[in-house]
Amino acid sequence: MEKDPTELFIREHRTDDVRKLALASHPQDIDIQYALTQISGWQAAKSKLPLWAGTDGIIYPGHLSIEQCTSQHIAQYKASRVEALTGRNIRMADITGGMGVDCFFISKSAARTCYNEMSAELCRNARTNFNILGRPDIEVTCGSAEDFIAHQEADSFDLIYLDPSRRGDAGRKLISIRECQPDVTALQESLIRISNHVMVKLSPMIDISRAWTELRHVKHIMIIGWSGECKEVTLLLERGYNAEPVIEAVDINPDGKTGMTVSSARSADSALNLPIADPEQLQPGTYISEPSAPYMKSALFRTIAALTDTALLHPDTHLFWSRQRPDIFPGRTFILQGIIPFDKRSVAPLIKTQANLSVRNFPQSAPQLQKNLKLRDGGSRYLIATTLSDGSHVLLDLRK
Repeated sequence: MEKDPTELFIREHRTDDVRKLALASHPQDIDIQYALTQISGWQAAKSKLPLWAGTDGIIYPGHLSIEQCTSQHIAQYKASRVEALTGRNIRMADITGGMGVDCFFISKSAARTCYNEMSAELCRNARTNFNILGRPDIEVTCGSAEDFIAHQEADSFDLIYLDPSRRGDAGRKLISIRECQPDVTALQESLIRISNHVMVKLSPMIDISRAWTELRHVKHIMIIGWSGECKEVTLLLERGYNAEPVIEAVDINPDGKTGMTVSSARSADSALNLPIADPEQLQPGTYISEPSAPYMKSALFRTIAALTDTALLHPDTHLFWSRQRPDIFPGRTFILQGIIPFDKRSVAPLIKTQANLSVRNFPQSAPQLQKNLKLRDGGSRYLIATTLSDGSHVLLDLRK
């Protein structure tokens, strides 16, 4: 059987530069707009969705849908946490389906899976892709999340998953739960009526404390990072749960392996001892560790110190000191070369040198300080401007 010329074109050119392809001339029997969408989609999926990219016949949506979808490794992690928190053989529905990545991976623990999405195009794509990926049993419906909820009876599901749209007018990124579509704050009681658990994916910029005051029944808060960058905050609601939620932070490496998990309720973290390093302890050859973004967002600094046998440099300086290199730390660790007092005479030798500069609990921003010192960015030297426990402002001179 003769293959479709557009499909042949996509296969032959999927590693080519899409911008150059768009400007080139093509045979009239090629649907070039569709081809360009599929080529750019496959290129994005190579790193973000390797299962999709490695499977023939997958249909990709436009750029925005791929940009907004969950990456494969994060979706797999969430699916494992769903299974641990809610069990197997659940009845689940993803009511803002999008590309269906979260739905697909969570469905592996489900006895029944429903995918719902407003976009008819995304629904058609999902039916095709679920079939190709070996999950033709996933039920696909097209409509709003509100309509889906309205047509369900009480206790229809064990888990409802939703990822509200965080794009406003002219593509403006939204952070507040109430601004996103659908507004989960308005739907939460209806969601809890039809399902014992509700999982909501939120912006990585969301204020965690505000999120659990705007939503009821919040039992678990997951802060998920990718290669040190905070990618999403996901809340798990459980019907009838009125106690304090557990906060869990994790970072996922590029190979898909999860780093150190830090987990605690705020009150339990506050009850722990807060070890503070004396400035005299900060000798060359000792170690300074800095949590990566998801752990910073968790604010579980006492828990981190207890887990890693480290001490903070100052109650508000979220850098950790240790005499020995920590066996494991949720971030990066440096060897301390020296302490540079923040005064004109001490910092003069730094002017016009090269270093990677950052600030933690310091009166100047990194751009201001870099401009004042005329530093060139890069190299193997790291400078962190910070405040020590005695209130002194210094620059930590570090090497990895």
